[in-house]
Amino acid sequence: MTSKEKSKKEKVQIEVEVGARKLHVNHATCPKGHALQDNDVKIHHEPSLKVRVRSRGKNGYLYLDPVYGRYDNVERDIEIKDGDVVQMFCPECGTDLRDPEETCQLCSAPMFLFHLPGGGIVEGCTRKGCLFHKMKIVDAEKQFARMFENNTLESYL
Repeated sequence: MTSKEKSKKEKVQIEVEVGARKLHVNHATCPKGHALQDNDVKIHHEPSLKVRVRSRGKNGYLYLDPVYGRYDNVERDIEIKDGDVVQMFCPECGTDLRDPEETCQLCSAPMFLFHLPGGGIVEGCTRKGCLFHKMKIVDAEKQFARMFENNTLESYL
């Protein structure tokens, strides 16, 4: 192997399987940086993630369970029926939260996208009843350091 070949960095993708209900998403933002955490509406004593939604021509709010993999969401001023696909918007600036590049791998509905500190993202299906979601940690080295520094995954989400 030449020194030129040794100097090239190899990209490695790491997959970490985390059990349901182990991660709390506390610092999610819209693409413009507005915080989605709502301290007034709590789900299981945790601040929820607030988004404005549109479904069947009606507008309201959806408070998402902040625990990754738990789906005890709260609807306000709107009734979303199982199977409905909703449009999601930042409650502060109105920015569309759909990921234009992703669709659900299970049902083909659009995916929503929340930004996390350090360049990470959380994506989820916009169809009520579909539980597909995923999380990407972009700067894994920094995120893993923070995770082990505080001995909890909650420290970086």
